Amino acid sequence: MWGICLTRTRTESPFNELFRKGAPEVLIYLLMVERARYGDIRRQKFVVGDRSLSRLLKGLQSGGLIAREALPTYPISTNYSLTNKGKEVAELLKSLKALLSKKE
Repeated sequence: MWGICLTRTRTESPFNELFRKGAPEVLIYLLMVERARYGDIRRQKFVVGDRSLSRLLKGLQSGGLIAREALPTYPISTNYSLTNKGKEVAELLKSLKALLSKKE
């Protein structure tokens, strides 16, 4: 094969994080809106539950694709935005999505 391991491990690479359900959609969404709160992302229904979304966002953050900013409000508000690497990846995903949706 190509030597790419897509199994789940504790230390995921950013490459593997792209194949999690909802990851491309979250990255493209953040590219469009630039910054979003957790609730805004949840309302888009990219993944089924809160736990899945939390895991997805933590994975994308640990992969260096998104940045998390906790605001000192009550209750705590959390903003997510793309890092420079995340912007590059989201642009590629957006282009790939456009290419694949073209009809010949």
